[in-house]
Amino acid sequence: MAVVAEKLGEQVQTILSKKIEENSLVLPAPPTVVTRVLQLVGDASFSPKDATPLVERDSVIAARVLRAANSVDQAGVERVRTLPEALTRLGVDALRSLLIEISAHRLFESKDARIGAHTRGLWEHSIAVAVLARELAGLSGVAETETAYLAGLLHDIGKPVVAFLLLEAEKNVVSARSSWIDSEAWVEVLQKVHRPIGVALAQKWGLPEPVASAIRDCTEYQTSERASVGNCVRLANALAKRCGLYVGTIDRTEVESQIAIGNTLLGVDDAAVNGLCEGLDTRVRALAV
Repeated sequence: MAVVAEKLGEQVQTILSKKIEENSLVLPAPPTVVTRVLQLVGDASFSPKDATPLVERDSVIAARVLRAANSVDQAGVERVRTLPEALTRLGVDALRSLLIEISAHRLFESKDARIGAHTRGLWEHSIAVAVLARELAGLSGVAETETAYLAGLLHDIGKPVVAFLLLEAEKNVVSARSSWIDSEAWVEVLQKVHRPIGVALAQKWGLPEPVASAIRDCTEYQTSERASVGNCVRLANALAKRCGLYVGTIDRTEVESQIAIGNTLLGVDDAAVNGLCEGLDTRVRALAV
């Protein structure tokens, strides 16, 4: 089955690369409300509460905004009950991150029972990397903590897009599910082809360059800029794998090597890094809803 996955992965990669080059690949867009708010955020005179008329049009997004404003990070502060108050408390950076997170989460949801568990696992891994990347940025003195969060969150964003394309391909080439590739091979194909799709999606959504860069080069550290968003994501990715928050085969030796290199480059010690990982699975599952 590994040979089948490899051949299919090569075919899918060739097709997708051609579509990207021709600018003919149809990629999912964020919800209209998110797109409009993100456009407003780019205005220097923008105040978070200005987004109220747009956000209140989508009850799901409005509920997420209120929940985020009253999250555990705001413990000890009086609960907000109105949307303008919630938006103001979040601030511009946190609001942008939340809206992109909502958009990304929708890509990881699938009604297909065969891949639902995988996409759920992919989303939990993405949340884990995002949380760890932001915390590592804080520890290592990287100022762009929210960018680190987004880069971690979206580093595998191409996977659900490729998953959808594989399902569409299955409908066209087989008449019985039993003749299609198994779940292990399906994951292998995702691993082979998702990065260029993720980069294309980041560019379509107008995300910061460090986010696209982290997607493109997630597995290789940059020694020219040791304390960087990309290196935070790379270390966070390895730590999430060590904690078992990953879909696919894990090379434990490679993971430990990646962690050791990342600790050195970012100037963080083992004790601090291990502290970030304590209770990570519980934190992630509370956030991945």
